[in-house]
Amino acid sequence: MDGFQVTMTDLQSAANEFRAQAAAFSCAMTGSGPAPVDGGSWVINDAMSMVLKSIGLLHTQLTAAIENDAATLDANYDEYRHAENTIVHLVTAIATPGKVR
Repeated sequence: MDGFQVTMTDLQSAANEFRAQAAAFSCAMTGSGPAPVDGGSWVINDAMSMVLKSIGLLHTQLTAAIENDAATLDANYDEYRHAENTIVHLVTAIATPGKVR
């Protein structure tokens, strides 16, 4: 068979890795962005503060996106597991009629 086959453990491993990476990424910077700098002028300081806060916000949003990817992989795992259990139940019911509910 050609192509890539995803296994159940691959989905769980990927979800765990995404979750770990999101945690590590989150620790790299606070939600308020990098520490402010002194540009020598209040105008420059205010402009830099706004830019740094925007960087912090984008960092927080990217962390949430990575965590969302982990949740999506978990949901896919749950869906595949449910489908697999349903198929096993169906095959068992066909093989042993009257013994399975």
